[in-house]
Amino acid sequence: MKKLVQFNELVFNHTAYIEERPEIQTEFKNSSNSFANAHGDYSPERCGPRKVNSKKFDVTLMIDKSKFPCEDREIVEQFVLDNLYKVGRLWAIQGDVLLWSLAKVLNISEGYDEKRGFLSFNVTFYLPEGIWHIADETSTYFEDYYQCEVTECYSALERELCDCCLCNIKLAPVKRCPPCKGEQLCEVPKNKLSEVIGNCGNNKKINYSCCTQIENGKAYSEYGSTTAFLQFEGKTLYETEDVVLEICGTFTNLGINWNGNQAILEGTYTGETVINSGLVMNNCNYLDVDKLHGDCVNTNDCQPNECGSSQHKVGISGAAGGIITWTVKKGTNNVIFSGFKADEIQTIKVFIGGIAL
Repeated sequence: MKKLVQFNELVFNHTAYIEERPEIQTEFKNSSNSFANAHGDYSPERCGPRKVNSKKFDVTLMIDKSKFPCEDREIVEQFVLDNLYKVGRLWAIQGDVLLWSLAKVLNISEGYDEKRGFLSFNVTFYLPEGIWHIADETSTYFEDYYQCEVTECYSALERELCDCCLCNIKLAPVKRCPPCKGEQLCEVPKNKLSEVIGNCGNNKKINYSCCTQIENGKAYSEYGSTTAFLQFEGKTLYETEDVVLEICGTFTNLGINWNGNQAILEGTYTGETVINSGLVMNNCNYLDVDKLHGDCVNTNDCQPNECGSSQHKVGISGAAGGIITWTVKKGTNNVIFSGFKADEIQTIKVFIGGIAL
């Protein structure tokens, strides 16, 4: 069972608390056609990874007004509403795993005094992706959080941008860089997460700063060779397409064989090249969407619908041939690169956003 601990800068069990745990259900996307002369239905989802629907659930938030000075109570109430107004991360603990999901609030009841000294809000959370992301161990911080002054509360809602860096987060293009302070998630001993955060009277706040994210896998090309091999463990409970590939070096018509699926990035580039959700950026300049596309190396193995006259293009929205996506599976993943400059040593990093249901 998931225990909600924070939304944006609003820490539950501190500024506000959840009166009771909400019922969070996972529903799978299903389609079926009844067999005419056989038992049961034909359900194509049994042939591959299953997808989930969006989620929606209700919570009741309570504010203990006695915790705040009289002159601050109305402003604290507005601080709560401002956090609920913004789309952002909803954090939860499940067992010893910290999770977050992209969330927005669909509706908020007007605050009312349910009992003396307490202000109550009924809130409906909506999770458009329907999945929970596994928190990154190096980018997630637990900061000491006491009764904040109102000015500090509001300043925390505005974060500076991460310049041009493409972070491995689903909130792109909004890439905030909170101050990197406090205890990192990777420093928390195993089975001690619930003691650090999420308890009654919680005095820790979760910060996420993509500027400190450490790669899930790293490799180098050999001097004198135009190829490189990257192998990494997919730290995800289910298959994910939340992948960022970062290459530092020089290459021409880079070939990328991702777990057996071949793609090519046309052109000659040097410096830092980042591929994030199909978008390609070289030294802060975005490339044309048709530069990265599927590439069938052996035409005898290509099916007509895979290697037609139109290339498999990549873009913000679907192109004629579809969008190139790379799938990270649980366990070992293998990537082979070709086209590197032989008299340089290139650095290759991969960042993975693991998911859970």
